Amino acid sequence: MDPKRPVDGLRVLVIGAVLKKAGIDVAVFEQDESPTARPRDWSFGVYWAQDRIQECLTPELNALIDTVQTDPSYRHHEASVLPIYNGVTGEMLRALPAPHAIRLRRRPWLQLLRTGLDVRYGKRLASITTTDEGVSAAFEDGTTEHGTLLIGAEGAHSVTRAWLFRSSPADGALQRVPISAFAALTTLPAPTALALMAMPSTWFIAIDPRGVFTFAALHDCAPADPAQWTFMVLLTWPADEPDEQAALARDSDRLLDKMRAMAEPLAFPFDAMVRGIPRGTKSGYTAELNYWLTKPWDGRGGRVTLAGDAAHTMTFHRGQGLGNAITDAAELQTHLRAMKAHTREELARAVAKYEREVWQRGSDVVAQNRENTLALHDWAQVTRSMLVVSGLSKDPSNCEDGEH
Repeated sequence: MDPKRPVDGLRVLVIGAVLKKAGIDVAVFEQDESPTARPRDWSFGVYWAQDRIQECLTPELNALIDTVQTDPSYRHHEASVLPIYNGVTGEMLRALPAPHAIRLRRRPWLQLLRTGLDVRYGKRLASITTTDEGVSAAFEDGTTEHGTLLIGAEGAHSVTRAWLFRSSPADGALQRVPISAFAALTTLPAPTALALMAMPSTWFIAIDPRGVFTFAALHDCAPADPAQWTFMVLLTWPADEPDEQAALARDSDRLLDKMRAMAEPLAFPFDAMVRGIPRGTKSGYTAELNYWLTKPWDGRGGRVTLAGDAAHTMTFHRGQGLGNAITDAAELQTHLRAMKAHTREELARAVAKYEREVWQRGSDVVAQNRENTLALHDWAQVTRSMLVVSGLSKDPSNCEDGEH
């Protein structure tokens, strides 16, 4: 059996890392032209999947995870929390237990995952063909690669998922949640930056009766000058009318003005944080959030499958996306390592076992996160939202977040 498995997508480079750790010849095909092709950076939290990361990475890479945190000096501890505030009054509504939580900076994290991997850039997937031996992936640059298994891990707008559902495109299409989002990595005036760092945690959530959700987290505090520290600031709110969405999408000044107006009723330092975003700061705007409720696909006998956001596109208000992508990689590794022989039949059985688990888990978590997102933007439902009731744990019934 030819052991090479093409993996499409930088977003889940951990898939490539786990296959390499398992001794499998793997190539990662990335549509970006280079590792720095995307100018925007961001960070993401890992709340319950640390043990599964250790399953996926070599001991050498595991030892470096702390170095790619937003604050490399931070060490998670039992008293660590994610505070939720009433954004208008400043009252802390809940301190969500986060004893295992870490926040990783995207660029250094991906650089770590690329270590030792065969990553090929400028590879935009054009078509997929399955054969008796395996699968071929054709790219828009005219090249074709052959392997035994193609793992589509290219994110929410997955070409692989569209191919798997090409006989029923609606089944593979993204659905929308009527919630808009603004995100920016920004410096802030020194007094505001110091006020944020003086809070009980360097990341927090604020919600208020208007249905506005605010999240902020430290991104980089390496510079000596607090005015040079960077923070990730995220606001979400019930979606605007289509004309306003179009105007916000094309006019960054109008978008920032809207965010500043949204922040006026907020308590300090939430108000100062949003008002302090300098004009001209690069930001992202999403008119409506997307999700895809995981459903079974025909992987052509273990030749084509999905992982990460491609397999379970979800809204982000409980921070479950990365943990589930890591779980995908760990589960896939478990089943591949259990193969009795490197045969087409054994591979098909291993992939089928992986898919049965991801189909159920993906469907559950996507539905849960959609309902949570809607509840967080309805003041009458906030206290019953999954985030407030169950916190950050993988298991919604485990409100103490003891999972690790």
